[in-house]
Amino acid sequence: MVTSTPILPPDEPARPARSDGQLARERLLAEALRLFSEQGFARTSTRAIAQAAGANISAISYYFGDKQGLYRCAFLEPMSGHNVQAQIDDWNHPGLSLEQALHRFYSGLLAPLEQGEAMRHCLRLHMREMLDPTGLWQHEIEHSLRPIYHALWDLVGRHLGLAQVDEDLQRLTLAMCGMPIHLLAVQDMVQTICPALQQGPSPVARAVDKLVRYALALIDSEARARGLPSPVSGAIS
Repeated sequence: MVTSTPILPPDEPARPARSDGQLARERLLAEALRLFSEQGFARTSTRAIAQAAGANISAISYYFGDKQGLYRCAFLEPMSGHNVQAQIDDWNHPGLSLEQALHRFYSGLLAPLEQGEAMRHCLRLHMREMLDPTGLWQHEIEHSLRPIYHALWDLVGRHLGLAQVDEDLQRLTLAMCGMPIHLLAVQDMVQTICPALQQGPSPVARAVDKLVRYALALIDSEARARGLPSPVSGAIS
């Protein structure tokens, strides 16, 4: 098994592109994202990236420092405009019903599916990083996933009337998050096994509606198991 060199987030941003080199940097980043997502860090050479981008290999050193720096940028930059706390604030506040909050939650998670091929490469790279971590996956857990899970525990616990988070609530929210993550991770498999799910008008919107219904059913089941009033009565009829 090939073990990748640990790649931690940089303390400083990569060297900015010169005005006459912005397109070259963007091409390098796009091809690096594609090749890293398809082949992984260890099996992707900087020469292959430079050739695919139609750039001189020395441009990688200039803009990114080295292969590790290019990988960091390919992993982090496409998601750099996503403010995790702002997204959480959008769905986790008392002014929304549980159904409304979940609809916003799942819409945000599945939004990348509507953002083109580059974002699909980004999702694939994140899944690859999860299975063959270089150090950036721990960064993703700490800065993105942990806040989302904690906020979801808070949301569901609040609607169930629970005073504190317990193991069953954690299992419930992990299951609720696992459904969209699975959809994001296996797009190639979905295209092969059940392509109709990706066809027709608004496939992402349809998926969001179904995920909300499934999540409400899980919450309803948990409420009944605890002998609590269901916070979703009528919402899943």
